[in-house]
Amino acid sequence: MDSVTQATLGAAVAHLCWHKQLGRKALLWGAALGTLPDLDIIAYPFLDGIQRLYWHRGESHSIWFAVFGGLLIGWLVRQGRMKHSLSVYHAMAGVLLIFATHILLDYFTVYGTQLLAPFSRYGFAHANLFIIDPLYTLPLLAGILIAAAANGRTGWRANAAGIAVSSLYVLFSLTSHAYADRVFKEQLRAKNIGVIESITGATPMNTLLWRHIARTEKGLLIGYFSIIADSPEDEIRFDFVPRNEHLIAPYRGQPNVDVIEWFSKGFWVAQKKDNVLTLSDLRFGEFRASENDSPDTWQYIFVWEIPDDPDTLLQRSRAIKDGRAAVSLLWRRLTIGI
Repeated sequence: MDSVTQATLGAAVAHLCWHKQLGRKALLWGAALGTLPDLDIIAYPFLDGIQRLYWHRGESHSIWFAVFGGLLIGWLVRQGRMKHSLSVYHAMAGVLLIFATHILLDYFTVYGTQLLAPFSRYGFAHANLFIIDPLYTLPLLAGILIAAAANGRTGWRANAAGIAVSSLYVLFSLTSHAYADRVFKEQLRAKNIGVIESITGATPMNTLLWRHIARTEKGLLIGYFSIIADSPEDEIRFDFVPRNEHLIAPYRGQPNVDVIEWFSKGFWVAQKKDNVLTLSDLRFGEFRASENDSPDTWQYIFVWEIPDDPDTLLQRSRAIKDGRAAVSLLWRRLTIGI
């Protein structure tokens, strides 16, 4: 998830573990350590576009880093300014828990994390949370702000309450996700549509409106389902998006195409305009002004240009058109269903 959320989570976890020994200082240590796995981007200036995709949320987000990195960094932290405040056990356990919760939270997003890197580059992702969700972050933030202002038992209780509320929200998202996923799959099965692979993901900043993307032999199907506005009996509208396989046929086997195939898990669409070939990852959603917009006019968050050089990958900057209309469309889908 976003860096603010990860720093907030790290601060909350550190305060829960170290409030007796460090007091308010635990919040600062936790915020710094909670951000540490995301500092893999420091290596970006030394990596090309292909290497960056493989690297981000790779080794620094693996279970090996959480365990061995947590133990090592916990020991190093304790050897420094915490030597007379924390035991080795408390220092190691706290850092390990901060790293583990960071990685778990990223697993809950559609971006996911390479839990087994570098031995496997598979991106594990559950997609029950959007990459930015204030409904998760705000309870944590309220808890640590009260803990920063009120030391002692009051601060600890406030922080613990923030963690409890945010954790309950995650549990709700998992339940809501499972329910929507079942509805999507049952409707596609009833239509006798052969699905190769599918993903149900949270839409921006909520866990009530869900987006499903199903990959078939002919292309991709995208549908929406609102927990509060739709019922399982309502027929879901699925928009068909052709992948345009023929456009990338000459580029098959190139490193820049292979990395997008891997990163997107096959949920990509190829487009060619003004003699420029692009590949877009559909997992992160699309921008459209109305439900009747043609897929050819949709805009995507992650878009890459595929140049003739097979070792070059260029990510396009995003200039979103009709952003307000796209948000309004999502709101209508959430509240009244479409």
